[in-house]
Amino acid sequence: MRPFLRAVRIDDVMGHVARVSAHDRYQASLGLERAARIVAEAAEKAGLADVGVRRFPADGEPHWWTFRAPVSWTPLAARLTVYAGPGTDTAAVLHTDHAEQPFTVATYSAATPKGGVLAPLVPVRGDDPVGAAVAGGIALVDRAAFVRGSLPAELTAAGALGLVTDAPWKGTEAAPHTGRIELPPDSALFGFSLTPEMFRRAAAAADRGALAHAEVSVDRTAAMPLVSGVLPGDEDAEEIWLTGHLCHPRPGSNDNASGVSALLGIAGALARLRRADARYGTRRPIRFFWGAEFLGNAALLHGRCRPGGGGLPAALVNLDMVGEDQALCRSPFVVERPPETTPTLLAPLAEHVVEQVFAATADSPGSWRPSPFLGFSDHALYADPSVDRPAVQFCHPADRFNHSAGDSPDKVSPVEMARSCAAGAALAHLLASDGPDPAERTAVVERWCRREQEAAARLVRDAGGADGAWARGLTDHVARRNTALRALAAGAPPAEARTLAAVGGPAAAGRPVRRRWQGPLNLRAMLGELPPATRSVLGGMIAEDKHHLSVLFNLAIRADGVRDRARIVTETSYGLRRPLDAATTARLFDALLESGWLTEA
Repeated sequence: MRPFLRAVRIDDVMGHVARVSAHDRYQASLGLERAARIVAEAAEKAGLADVGVRRFPADGEPHWWTFRAPVSWTPLAARLTVYAGPGTDTAAVLHTDHAEQPFTVATYSAATPKGGVLAPLVPVRGDDPVGAAVAGGIALVDRAAFVRGSLPAELTAAGALGLVTDAPWKGTEAAPHTGRIELPPDSALFGFSLTPEMFRRAAAAADRGALAHAEVSVDRTAAMPLVSGVLPGDEDAEEIWLTGHLCHPRPGSNDNASGVSALLGIAGALARLRRADARYGTRRPIRFFWGAEFLGNAALLHGRCRPGGGGLPAALVNLDMVGEDQALCRSPFVVERPPETTPTLLAPLAEHVVEQVFAATADSPGSWRPSPFLGFSDHALYADPSVDRPAVQFCHPADRFNHSAGDSPDKVSPVEMARSCAAGAALAHLLASDGPDPAERTAVVERWCRREQEAAARLVRDAGGADGAWARGLTDHVARRNTALRALAAGAPPAEARTLAAVGGPAAAGRPVRRRWQGPLNLRAMLGELPPATRSVLGGMIAEDKHHLSVLFNLAIRADGVRDRARIVTETSYGLRRPLDAATTARLFDALLESGWLTEA
């Protein structure tokens, strides 16, 4: 591991973080195009070959299966002024400008007429219906009202011009940060994000009948860029891919300037090692991609799946939010495993590499842990059975500054970036070299299997009643998985490993459930096809707990036309390593059926 750590030029990597963080990187924006050019230039300097930037349409149309292209949107100006009273001759109690304060403007805000609009602030609180008073006004929305999934549609129908809220703020009252608001791509509203203290000033002014002046101007000429480059190998060998999403409002330093910059650090480290020692050459090419989250990979896969499109990778490593300072951001380094739908050695190998990196940097604080597959980033597309390629993610999922102006370069740790670069480089080299050797591979997998057995045994000891029965079922599940992985480590073909991992016993008693979508699973599109009432309920559930999305995803990808509903739910709970609430899971499964994306035969 030491050679990989020594090969990382951490000053260069941190410089990349700062340069990328300076740009507003909405999914199809002038800022993202500028960031793509910065990354392409750095990739060439790092030693990658065949570096290029491909530009995809940004017209909101479904170009890649169910995935719609982003809508081109760059805020050129976004300013809000709130006056103390009902006239502009009164003092301004609040002024905010997106050029000076990141995250001020809501993504996909509609442009105002040239010169802006002057309108009253109208409070919208809690569960109260949106009244006629907001017509021609700017809604001042509290948190309880903001979390209603139907609120943008309600405001639009009532004739509101825009909304102002502090609902997504992060940090503390002493050090608050404006948070992200994302409106629908075709929004007729504009939106502004405030800190709590700013919102209180606006609310006090609204009680006095205050007016507010809002101005938003937008450019819609940008495309969606995708940057790529490769460290060559045998042309006929399946590639290893590394991905990191480039998009995010500025600064977005951990999310995801850190992943973008780590990929550049990995590329440079591997290129330097190859130049210094021929033993670091690999049979498989290692290809790097930087693009818009989800949509960049959807466009990539759509092209690669076509005849002559270049084919799919042997494995993928996704880096998303990999650099945060653990002391500041309070999240460990996480290795998110592939789903347990197809046996693969990727998780044991990835965790072995990360364990080595943390051992080699033990003089610096920080910890790591594995995670079940959750699917909140680009690696999720590869988990879909239509793609079915092993993919692992390195991340810090619980950054308390995420999606806020507080996610700035000072929150990114050079130590954590060095760890991410070294782990990514070592794992990519290992996979591209078809390593490790059989004896070491067997030892790595055996240690991993023992830890899995021990973790399952702890759950059995700690559980009781119905959860005790679930834990014993998990123990059997883990035992089957371990048998399959040990067979893979010994050289068994994948088909044999799948048979070993399969559930034994009688066939499913219920009706088999099968999928009805094309291409990788796209939960956003699925939710969009639900009736409005169901969509609103699910939107509220997801706003309350994002992990409901993960349960939805894990349920859907297990619908293979053989498993019935009960087996899908049970295997999903085993994959997530926790019992699932029956009522909540039933509501989620029913939504998949109601959307038409799943059907019971």
